[in-house]
Amino acid sequence: MVTDTVAPDAKLPPCPVILRPVGRFVLPVHESMELSATWFKVNGIAVEEIPWKPGLNKRNLDALKESLGTKAGMANEIKGLSVRERWDETDVSDLFGFPSMLRCCNGSRADHNLEVYIGMPEVILCLTENRPFDTCGPCLTVNGPILNLFRKYHHGNEIVSPTGFFFSAGRVEGLKTWSEQAGMSLERPPSESLHRIRLRFDAHLFAHPCDPPRITEAVKPVTSKYRIELKILRSRENVLAGLKGLEEIYILQPKDKDCPDVPRLTACWEYEGAGGDPQKPHIQIKMSCRIEAREDALRMWDAIICNFSSVREFFGGSLKNA
Repeated sequence: MVTDTVAPDAKLPPCPVILRPVGRFVLPVHESMELSATWFKVNGIAVEEIPWKPGLNKRNLDALKESLGTKAGMANEIKGLSVRERWDETDVSDLFGFPSMLRCCNGSRADHNLEVYIGMPEVILCLTENRPFDTCGPCLTVNGPILNLFRKYHHGNEIVSPTGFFFSAGRVEGLKTWSEQAGMSLERPPSESLHRIRLRFDAHLFAHPCDPPRITEAVKPVTSKYRIELKILRSRENVLAGLKGLEEIYILQPKDKDCPDVPRLTACWEYEGAGGDPQKPHIQIKMSCRIEAREDALRMWDAIICNFSSVREFFGGSLKNA
């Protein structure tokens, strides 16, 4: 059965969006949405682009350390790995062809992180790999996967190959992947007249397909336990970027009038993934807000649903000429 009591209102003007490439896809977000965080991890290596500090010539290692700020200062306090809470570092500029340094620090568990900072002309590219202490071998050693990922990295989107995929302002092309994670969180900040609206995108490549999405079905046990009313506004299969997923929009409202929780609207689209295919990962797009922001949120949501695409779709013109 298809439920849809919140179909787009044809009388309203189109919702203006900004197209943000993330991983293998392009997420259309309302122009009022501010970026909170992005994350990208490929073959176990986290990738981040860091802006240069203004006014630097970007040509030497000292400029790189100055732009990174506090972290660089910590490196002078380390004498070895006996104190794992602090940093150890070495110059690896000869490996990358740009001012570059490799740092080691303790991870969140019995492990450590290798962080390579590469001072490229446009941004500082940070590649982070996690290693267990007991199997990592020499700490300050750049291995093949990091170098291979760096060689496949490009900044910008002027020319896109059929294997290209994006994070932030850069892209990766021609890399065979066995694991990918890409995500982005945004929000419309609250003001005197507007309520906060949160949006999150997650894509994760798994070896096998996930369970079929059961969005509101998964919510129902909580509603009965905590006396919350579930009102489903939309429940339907919906194909985005060629992927058939489940789209559901619902409201959770406390049954008790004295309950401090306020009614909230949630819109979600989920695709279970094909398993092992980087073009068809598990995907979830989720938007949430107080019920007072319902009208704005639904317009933003329908703009996402109508404009969501893959990188291949969006940069189709460039692909034909690549």
